[in-house]
Amino acid sequence: MKIAVIGTGTVGVMSVCHLLHYSAGLNLQVDCISNLEKDILKIGESAHIQVPDILFKAANFNGFENSNELDITIKYGVKYKNWRKKDFINPIVPPTYGFHFNNSKLKDVIFKRLKIYKKNSFKEIKGSVSSIKQNNREVILMVNKKKLKYDYVIDCSDNLKNYSDYTIPDFLPVNHALVHSEKPNDCNFTYHQATKNGWMFNVPLKTKQTWGYLFNNNLTKIKDVEEDMSKIFNTKKLNLKEFKFKPYRANTILNSRVIKNGNKAFFYEPMESLSTVIYDNINRMFFDYILGRMKEDEINNEFNTMAKQYENFICFVYHGGSLFKTSFWKDTIAKTSAHLKNNNFWDRTLEYINDSTTVDTYLGNKTESFPFIPRSYRIIQKGLNYEYFR
Repeated sequence: MKIAVIGTGTVGVMSVCHLLHYSAGLNLQVDCISNLEKDILKIGESAHIQVPDILFKAANFNGFENSNELDITIKYGVKYKNWRKKDFINPIVPPTYGFHFNNSKLKDVIFKRLKIYKKNSFKEIKGSVSSIKQNNREVILMVNKKKLKYDYVIDCSDNLKNYSDYTIPDFLPVNHALVHSEKPNDCNFTYHQATKNGWMFNVPLKTKQTWGYLFNNNLTKIKDVEEDMSKIFNTKKLNLKEFKFKPYRANTILNSRVIKNGNKAFFYEPMESLSTVIYDNINRMFFDYILGRMKEDEINNEFNTMAKQYENFICFVYHGGSLFKTSFWKDTIAKTSAHLKNNNFWDRTLEYINDSTTVDTYLGNKTESFPFIPRSYRIIQKGLNYEYFR
């Protein structure tokens, strides 16, 4: 069996590793097609537990022993600042951990290892995919004007030409980011710092730390964000990068032999780094599909459920506001609070957590409280002064 993964960003690397690890004992060839003309967003990443887990399993990459290779700092959780009078931490439940890493180096570091440990079943193809066509027997990719044939394809590219097959959740509040880098600090948490016009995340690497100020450009002018960042960092010398985005999710991710993952499947925002949880589950479901354990409509329905539960979690954090009483926060409170009302998926989450007698361990996409275990929801609830869960 031959499977192609299109794209070499974080999710492309995760997909390759997932296939190679879980196909042990099967006759499987995995090709990863990397487009060198596509540039990785080089601001560093904060990864949940799935990334260090699959990199270790497939490529024998240890986030502690090999940390210098990816500029890694270990992540023990998320620290919420300025959301309430008292800051709080949502920890990653032991014995697992996440890490912050240099995503621009990920492909080279991990593929070098895979070519050693998985040399008989892995190959990198450098080129651009110009078309994807399939029939009931195979998928045909046009790569550098050559036809390549595969049994299945995971499309992790980010070349969205339009959003005609996607849903735009207009209740999610941010669509713009300004990114600023500073000298490194000693930090093993990803900061989520509320601000006048939104909130900031940080990615603390060994050699630098990156801060991203998230806001809504329909409510806030860029110059106002720049002024706020100058006050926060006590400097007028900000070397800023600007990123525009919109939240979206695919209406369906699986079509016969081709599945979407990464930014081709969905993108919301970086809150709690929870996108990787869904990306990992897409890989798990696709592997089950190949083995005949899941059907196409089951996977599309499951993805739709996970995406809606993730939307609800984002609204759960936002809808209580922050220490700032600005137009951004008033608008955000109204939109996210309205979304949680008369919401069947949110009602199911509340019921599950309040009635749950399950062991508080990570259950993947098999729990109604996705993307978190009940304990994590209760920790965040306590920090945000909510009263949803017993």
